[in-house]
Amino acid sequence: MSLTRPTGPFRRMAVLGDSIAYGMCAARPEREWVQVAASLLRQFQDEPLRVMNRALPAGVISPRCPGYEESAKPSLIEHHHRHAIETAPDIIIIAEGLNDMRSGMPIKAFTEDLETIVIDIQRETQALVVLVGIYHQKFGCGANDPSELPIWTQWNHDLAWLYNEAISRTATKHNALFVDALAVLGGANWVLNPDCCHLNDLGHVLIGNALFQAIATACPGMAAKTLKNIEADEISVANTGGADTNEQIQAWWHAAAARFGVEL
Repeated sequence: MSLTRPTGPFRRMAVLGDSIAYGMCAARPEREWVQVAASLLRQFQDEPLRVMNRALPAGVISPRCPGYEESAKPSLIEHHHRHAIETAPDIIIIAEGLNDMRSGMPIKAFTEDLETIVIDIQRETQALVVLVGIYHQKFGCGANDPSELPIWTQWNHDLAWLYNEAISRTATKHNALFVDALAVLGGANWVLNPDCCHLNDLGHVLIGNALFQAIATACPGMAAKTLKNIEADEISVANTGGADTNEQIQAWWHAAAARFGVEL
């Protein structure tokens, strides 16, 4: 297992997780958080990026999860080798834990299974691993209404925070990246679909941007195209900026520029 992270750019991205990672309740495919992140990565690298979204709606992490019988199968621990190792990706996004939390899986058991998956991936590949934390949820309505879905509503917001912390610690322990989805969504109920569980377009875009930020700030290779463009186009303070300004601001700047050694 490598102790150093890949630096980018990236060519093959595999995504594992649940219905939100699958893209449910995004109004258009390009608004799915997976596609938002992929689009940004493509903008900032010359190499093409192939996305392999293998998230499974209603999936759980392993047969140990109390919601396993009601879940879509196979569980993540049963199919990650096929979809996150055999496909030879160089970046793997894992957004797992929401359904496990919602069906009452003990955090210790969940963390053990998540570590097993991460260790397996890192032993068999050189891929960058990114773990996405728990999404904000609204309890008591829609898909989080205990009277409607008793198996999938065995949680509270304190447990969500503890799950999120467990995923963060796992990322740190195994030199993976962590995207704090709870912090990104900020407890805002208006980033959710009316089902109180899945993200709407706004929520998806927030997660996609946060995922891109985590990758871009951890992987120096993501700046290669930008640095090349700076040199080729001679980009500087003298020839950039000013969109939507006005003549007065431009006049003030032109008057001051020489004091800063800027030739306009």
